[in-house]
Amino acid sequence: MTLPRLSHQDLEGKLHVSKWLKHQLLLSLEEMDALLTLLDPQIFIGSEIVSEKNALVTKEKFLTIYQSYITALQTGNLPDITCARAAFSSILTKNADLLYAMQLGEERYFIRAIRPIIQLQIHQFFFSKIDATFHPMVLGKESVFWGLQISYPQIYQDPKTGAFCKVTATSEFPNTELFMKAAKWLRHATLPTPFLYEGKRINTPMRLGKDCFSWINKHPQLQRLGIGICALN
Repeated sequence: MTLPRLSHQDLEGKLHVSKWLKHQLLLSLEEMDALLTLLDPQIFIGSEIVSEKNALVTKEKFLTIYQSYITALQTGNLPDITCARAAFSSILTKNADLLYAMQLGEERYFIRAIRPIIQLQIHQFFFSKIDATFHPMVLGKESVFWGLQISYPQIYQDPKTGAFCKVTATSEFPNTELFMKAAKWLRHATLPTPFLYEGKRINTPMRLGKDCFSWINKHPQLQRLGIGICALN
């Protein structure tokens, strides 16, 4: 069974969370493999209607999709995200007990969460030449492909009682440990990206895997915009 348990919003209530912590990251294939191996999450499609057979994304399938994405950038090409969009807009969770599948028809389901989960999203940023600033999570024709964004909320509202509480590292919120592991790994394996534009270094909080510095200046959209990356010292 690749689906979480069947249920409905009328029984579970609607999840409300806020104050998201966010990390935007571009990793090599080997770095993405290392991160997923460390977290060992279950990955479910959370952005669209799914069937039972495609609701769960295995680590191997995710890495195959990511390999196609990152290889394109490494070779100076734009990735085709048609097949990647669903996998890159998914739910990461320590276990499926925090989810349920709402049936919408025969072999049609939507995966919902009842407790905070790690949200995965495809990430693109927009660079404004007017004031030389970088704007993350802006999707558009002029936006630059930059890996993924992982997010996790800090505030949770109980869908049944309406009570608010902090999302802590307790058994009630098992994905907190997962997100903390990811954040610690990112501090070790990645760096805040040091962009270079018109001779000026511009530091951003967007993360770049250390393995990516050897090829990142081949990124076709960075080349088009005249943006470079400072060398890894």
